[in-house]
Amino acid sequence: MKRPLLLLGITLLALFLLTPCGAYAAKKPTIVSHDETYVSRTVRFRVAWQAENPVVMVKIFTGREQKEIKVDEYDNRRTRDGYSGEVNAVVELDPAFAEEALAFVIQLEDDARLKSDLVTGKVQIVKAKKDDDQWGQGALTSPSAPTTTQPSTGTTTASTGVEILDRVIGVMDRYDMPPVLGNIKITRVGTDGVTIGTRASDDKALNGVTFKIVDATGNLVQQDAVTATGKSWEGTSKTFSLVNGNYKAVVQATDGAGNSSREKSEFFAITGSTLTVQPTDAYPTTTTVPVVPQPTVPDPSTTQTPVVPQPTVSDPSTTQTPPVQIPPLQPTQ
Repeated sequence: MKRPLLLLGITLLALFLLTPCGAYAAKKPTIVSHDETYVSRTVRFRVAWQAENPVVMVKIFTGREQKEIKVDEYDNRRTRDGYSGEVNAVVELDPAFAEEALAFVIQLEDDARLKSDLVTGKVQIVKAKKDDDQWGQGALTSPSAPTTTQPSTGTTTASTGVEILDRVIGVMDRYDMPPVLGNIKITRVGTDGVTIGTRASDDKALNGVTFKIVDATGNLVQQDAVTATGKSWEGTSKTFSLVNGNYKAVVQATDGAGNSSREKSEFFAITGSTLTVQPTDAYPTTTTVPVVPQPTVPDPSTTQTPVVPQPTVSDPSTTQTPPVQIPPLQPTQ
């Protein structure tokens, strides 16, 4: 009787140790922050996450649209708690969309096929308004449409498609959003060099992208600036030659209106470099401006006027008159 009970106890203990409930369960990814911005009939999304495993997919559902963004390995930064990162996405609205708000749903998926909790919200849509707040297809009429009378106000207005489009274009021109940068990719070139790659986009037109290399003490080591045109740009910087050490790459984009994107940075280290001295040609040179001597202008307040000798004038009171000689009197004969 004791032997079967002993075997049963050993079997139950083995099942308990081998059951998945006793194994470590990985945590699903978490959306730590998200931003939504409406501009020019598009909605820009920025999604940031913290996950135990690398995130491979970001799904955004907006109305009838579904956008899936594949996340590469460079978008996941290794941290003490796992992986963190962020992506940017642009969703174009349906031309027939005429609501005041756009509902959306965001979800992440990592390489273990674990999905995050759904994050929902709404984006307020900025619209060009007519005098009576009409919007949509009902307010769009052909240019040859007859003049209509509004019974509520007794005024006559001509609603034409050209006027509506002009108002929409005016609203779009007033909203100039700053550029948006993608994630940074550091590529090693040879034993001494690295290049910095990224993506940039703007609602109007880009102007340029600046790349900076900062050392561990916060000093600027090298920098590069490239010209970026159009609404989207993707490329790399020049090859930076560096000595061994820890560095930070800083990237920023600007558009034609002077708006600047938020800086993005990435830490990296150089080992095995053959350089012993940091190249100096990357630093900006200081131009010495020669000093041109200026002619000396005398100060009127300190200029001494030469003394002109004046003729001496005798004082009558002090002038001595020579004595008058009186001849002696002659005796009378």
